Amino acid sequence: MPGDAATRVLLVAGAGGSGRTTVSASLAARAAARGRTLLVTVGRVVDPLVADGAGPFDHVHLNPVELLASWWGTLSSTVRAGRGAAEGDGGPSGFDPFVLEPPELTGLADAEHLLTLRAIRGHVDSGEYRTVVVDGPGFDALAALLTAPASLAAYLERVWPRHVRLAGSASGPVAGTLAALLLAEPLAGTAEALATFVADRSALEIVYVLTGDGGRPARARHELAALEVLGMRPVALVLNRLIDVDDRFALDLPHPAVRYVGAHVAAQDDAREAVAELAAELGRPVLELAEAAEPLTGLPGAAALAWDPGPVLDGAPEPTPVPEVRRAGGEGLDARYDWAIALPLVDPATIGLGRVEEDLVVDAQGVRRRMRLPSVLRRCVVAGATYTEGELRVSFAPDPEVWPNAR
Repeated sequence: MPGDAATRVLLVAGAGGSGRTTVSASLAARAAARGRTLLVTVGRVVDPLVADGAGPFDHVHLNPVELLASWWGTLSSTVRAGRGAAEGDGGPSGFDPFVLEPPELTGLADAEHLLTLRAIRGHVDSGEYRTVVVDGPGFDALAALLTAPASLAAYLERVWPRHVRLAGSASGPVAGTLAALLLAEPLAGTAEALATFVADRSALEIVYVLTGDGGRPARARHELAALEVLGMRPVALVLNRLIDVDDRFALDLPHPAVRYVGAHVAAQDDAREAVAELAAELGRPVLELAEAAEPLTGLPGAAALAWDPGPVLDGAPEPTPVPEVRRAGGEGLDARYDWAIALPLVDPATIGLGRVEEDLVVDAQGVRRRMRLPSVLRRCVVAGATYTEGELRVSFAPDPEVWPNAR
């Protein structure tokens, strides 16, 4: 779509059973009324709801195992060709990952995540779609999906820096090195590009779905806090599968079914209150989606659900706050700096910090994020940390060994 606005990517997240696929299909149907839309589903099996492909949008299903087999087949062919071209190459000794054939591969977690993200970004970069809606996996898999690129890029650079990889010999008994180089270089390049894609909030926006069942808002707070640690704040919260009971329904009758409905309605009311509080802390809207009158068996039913996704489709909200360097006082070696990271939902008791070369590692809410320090802080040492009013502040002091004009 030359000249059009950039493709929006809406990643629908939420706990299992929250109705992510239903919301994804309904959201894609509404987006299709505004421009060509693609629904992406991910998993080893296709959800029956979207299997018939009868929606007003395009649909593609990404099977991570199939993506892995295709990628491995291409890479293996490249490695074998490179080995054949190396003079005097007697073949690798002992270790040879490329002896594996593509049909043997049943899973390789980080590679699967990278290949899934690469396929999604390929559809985004094609320029064919105004909106791409991704039916995301459950939260644990989602966290792994979103953190895999940056983690893998950091691991590769840490254990085998790029300048060392590229300085290796290209002849003689180096088949193992050649094979590893042909594996590491594409992985490193892909991981770095996808880490940038995932970190760009203008490129990837999250829509978080939950239901009004007992305990769901508490779980949602934990998962949303974990997303905050990863630097991701959803554009909207969707309270899904709400039931509507009017005044003609007597909830005080002693029948077990009535008591069940009454308890469900009370849980919904509590959920509305809890979700409104969450949304206020995040500065995000809450959208409500009623329970379907009939069981959903295909895309037409999901597309016809009555709700208003306008706040999501009409434009992006205020951007997610980014870490901010603040001068805390002093001059020269006595200067002090704070790095402020907004984490309004995080339980401070879960926070742990570490420093790896030029990166700060933040561990909280069961997830870990490796963050590149701003240039001024790379010449400092960590002097302490506090958590106040929803903000983690990490204090830094100049390192005399590397601070300019310190000697």
